[in-house]
Amino acid sequence: MTHTIEFVARDHSGITTIVTSTGVTDLASAIVEIESGGTYVAGPSSFERTRVRIATALGTAYLYVNWDGSKRNNLHDLAHQVTRPIVLPGRRRRTLRDVLRRRR
Repeated sequence: MTHTIEFVARDHSGITTIVTSTGVTDLASAIVEIESGGTYVAGPSSFERTRVRIATALGTAYLYVNWDGSKRNNLHDLAHQVTRPIVLPGRRRRTLRDVLRRRR
C-alpha cells in the first residue's frame, strides 16, 4: 500500500509524526513499515510525488525525500506550522487593564 504524506509535525529534535491520506503515523512506525517494504511518497503538489527513503546520521534513522534536486530534506517543507506566543516564566502577560491602570 502506498501512503501519501500530506504534512508532518515536528519538534526541536525533528519530524515526530506523519499525517498521510490514510491516517496518522509516528516516525518509528513509518520507518519500520518502509523497512518491511511499505511505500511512502511526498511532493510539493498532487502531480509530483517522490518516494520517501530512510537515511541514517549518527546512528539514528530518519525519513528523507528530495523532489527539487537540492541536498536538503524536502520533507521539512511539509511541516505543519503552528505558532503560539512565547510566555516567559515568572512574567505575566500584560492586559489592556494593566496598561490603562499604569497611565493614571
